[in-house]
Amino acid sequence: MLNFTWNSWGASVAGPAHIKAGVSNQDSWLKKSYTWGNVVVVSDGLGSKPHADHGSKQACHAVLEAAKIYQQHPQANIVDILRLIHAHWRIKIAPFTPAECGATCLFAIQFEKTITLGRLGDGMIAVYGQSTPNGFLLTDNKQDTFTNYTYCLQQEFTPHYWQTATIESTKCDAIVLCTDGISEDLVPEKKISFAQELYLDYKNLDSKQRGKDLKRWLNEWPVPGHSDDKTIACLFKKGVNT
Repeated sequence: MLNFTWNSWGASVAGPAHIKAGVSNQDSWLKKSYTWGNVVVVSDGLGSKPHADHGSKQACHAVLEAAKIYQQHPQANIVDILRLIHAHWRIKIAPFTPAECGATCLFAIQFEKTITLGRLGDGMIAVYGQSTPNGFLLTDNKQDTFTNYTYCLQQEFTPHYWQTATIESTKCDAIVLCTDGISEDLVPEKKISFAQELYLDYKNLDSKQRGKDLKRWLNEWPVPGHSDDKTIACLFKKGVNT
């Protein structure tokens, strides 16, 4: 009998511009498996902030802390969970200030039969499933805007800056989260197929082989002139014979 479990992977590399300038990677990501479910999160520290790398790292840890509380109270209002993420982030960035540590935040929390998604700022969350091949996206289309302003974790908590969604895990095979160093180089109509191809290419590889290939792929990013840090993570179903 074939059952399914949830697994995850991810990778992050500094962009050519930061490597040339001797600046550390300002993206971060984390994954965590619990007895009750799984959490995956990516974050992009804003380059204009002096401690952007610290801000992105603590954004990831803040999501893990909030998720542990969320699973104990699954009927909680999603806005309260976002507020909790913001509060944990504010505490964790100390002694620095929010103005020094601005960072985006994209997460997926899988608990029992649901997956909760949240996105603040640039980057993309793509959802793919064989039963819903068209999937759906949480992303921006900056081609139609005249500003480079990015929403982020900052001094004040502003819930309407967030995008959220809750989906049934049975209708989903993979969720891909990535920072804008990847998402902005993707043609909009190809983003779901991008998630599908990643899922199919990597779902059966062992973690060591997968990690090595991800790093190689990100370092050899095929878009001419790219300069940004690149981070990608995936929460995916894996079949298990029982």
